Amino acid sequence: MTNNPTYTTELLVTQLHSDDSATRFDAASLIGIDRVTDAADALAARLGAETDCQVRERVTWATVQVIDAALPAVLALLDSPDAEARMQAAHVLSKAARPEFAAHLAPLVADADAQVAIKAYRAAANTGDASVVPLLAARLGDGDAHQTDALTNAFVTLGEAGVPALVEALTSERVAVRRHAAETLGHLGPDADAAVDALTGATADADAEVRVMAATALGQLGPVADEALAALAAGDDGVLASVAGALAARRERLAARA
Repeated sequence: MTNNPTYTTELLVTQLHSDDSATRFDAASLIGIDRVTDAADALAARLGAETDCQVRERVTWATVQVIDAALPAVLALLDSPDAEARMQAAHVLSKAARPEFAAHLAPLVADADAQVAIKAYRAAANTGDASVVPLLAARLGDGDAHQTDALTNAFVTLGEAGVPALVEALTSERVAVRRHAAETLGHLGPDADAAVDALTGATADADAEVRVMAATALGQLGPVADEALAALAAGDDGVLASVAGALAARRERLAARA
């Protein structure tokens, strides 16, 4: 029963299946606002079934409001054969953001469906549990730009915890992995200061793009990278010298303004 005498749980559940999207939206809103835990299973069932994007977001929000009651149903959706259901379940867990969700999200990080994996990257990172780092690192270099950007953002969320795995990835046999690892370390900024030596080494990679990405990443680190940038700027590789010189000059300008 809700706190609002105008509505019953049964009515709200019925309205979640209405043909009218506004009715479904309002029903989900009331369930979330009043935390109608008796409607949690019905709400979770709409995660994969809802077709209206605004209603789907409202259902997601409402499910988070009753997450303890909805959790068994949400976890069950992680194993659904329907990619939409898996994606929305991961989306809910991302917003709820609890460390104990890490083990449940592990299979979705490796999901073959790109959109499911993207949601799982964020959800896994939001758990703050270091156990997700190797799972995320295993996806480096996979997918299109949208997918790789999502993985990079997940590592940014994890911060320093992801640096050792990214450093290891700089030695991967797959060039796409090395490129992605170098780029991601750059996005981490000073959180990746411990990678300065590995990135310096990567500026001698056999792949030209890895070399440039490693040099660019050095430019995003803290003062610990100043010496490496200066050496590159004075080096024989014209491309790296240009990149490093520009980055060093930019750092000097920023330091002068501080």
